[in-house]
Amino acid sequence: MIRVDPVPFDPPRAPTWARPSGSFRDLSEAEALYFAGAALSALDSVAKSEPPWAGVFRRRLALKSAAAVAQNLLQRPEDEAALRDAVALGKPGQDFGPAGRVYSAFRRLGGPGDPFRPKRLAVVAADLQAPLDLDRAGELAAALEQAAARGRPAPLAAAAAAAAVIKIRADAEPLALFCADAALARALGWPAALPLLAGELFQRRSWGEGRRPRPGETGWAKLAALAYARAALAALDLAQDLSRRAARLADAAPKLRAKGKTGALAALLADDAVAAAAPIPGLSDRARRRLFERLVVLGAARELTGRSTFRLYGL
Repeated sequence: MIRVDPVPFDPPRAPTWARPSGSFRDLSEAEALYFAGAALSALDSVAKSEPPWAGVFRRRLALKSAAAVAQNLLQRPEDEAALRDAVALGKPGQDFGPAGRVYSAFRRLGGPGDPFRPKRLAVVAADLQAPLDLDRAGELAAALEQAAARGRPAPLAAAAAAAAVIKIRADAEPLALFCADAALARALGWPAALPLLAGELFQRRSWGEGRRPRPGETGWAKLAALAYARAALAALDLAQDLSRRAARLADAAPKLRAKGKTGALAALLADDAVAAAAPIPGLSDRARRRLFERLVVLGAARELTGRSTFRLYGL
């Protein structure tokens, strides 16, 4: 159950020395692993807790990863705003299109259940445009379990998981990045995975000049470690921001008169975006819109689209 009145939780700040300052070429693999360990250690308390804003935190990480995969690996035009529209304005059971299915897959990454079960891998693989039948999904599940069972440092376990995917299907890099995040979470003992790797991997600062190493290639482990270092730091920055926004939302709650306000506030904490037209128990269409507009005036929520119609609201 999502708490509208937040229990105080102040996400840690990574020390300045934990932020990589050298380029991919300048750093050794050991140095990249050092930075990744420092950043992931700072993120650990956030990943293992369940603050009131955990839902929107995971969803925004998923949105960032999905947009990066869609644009850089699948050559899709959709950016974060377009993916947000596809899912938040869509109806249950609706096909969100190729890029929207990528976003749906990364949204499920942080959900309950074992991401390495063959049936689940087959569903995710289809959403990530790399279909696997159940036999190959079972083969992949066994390879992922083997990659995760060797006692490697968490970033290396994640890198090995991605490489295991590519060995089975060479064109499945989106699935490889998904499985890397799942393997990282398992290695660190996190209750749910956080979408991290894809959101940083394609930034030029992560790999410098020349061709980007692919999973399993020379330089891949170093690249994955450095990308995880920067992704974890960005996730901590997001956690700090959402913690402040959730506190403002809690402060605004007593100023709202609508009887169904609790459901609306919980929806804002649970997801990246809430459609103005989305049904919320206890609130009519008009009351729901007025409540969201009031929250914007109070500085406790944002309208995310800039549109006059089909509006979306978020923390």
